[in-house]
Amino acid sequence: MQLHELGLTCGIFQVPVIAVFTKFDQFKRDIEMKLEDQGHDPNATLDDDPNRDNEVENVFGTEYKAHLGGSSLFVRLESKFF
Repeated sequence: MQLHELGLTCGIFQVPVIAVFTKFDQFKRDIEMKLEDQGHDPNATLDDDPNRDNEVENVFGTEYKAHLGGSSLFVRLESKFF
């Protein structure tokens, strides 16, 4: 007896997947501390220095987003108080 005789079918269903990255504010602080350890201005913040923001996006893209695949959706959550 085969599956289709029982009324059962086996198929591949594609469902949307959304990755949720929590604590993104802590991730940004970690990148700031790493840059300070490498000798960058400790008084500069991500808002003051566009290179810091670029570094955050580069690290996020290579270490996290790249593993999702090209067309995956994602959300980055961070606290509004930091």
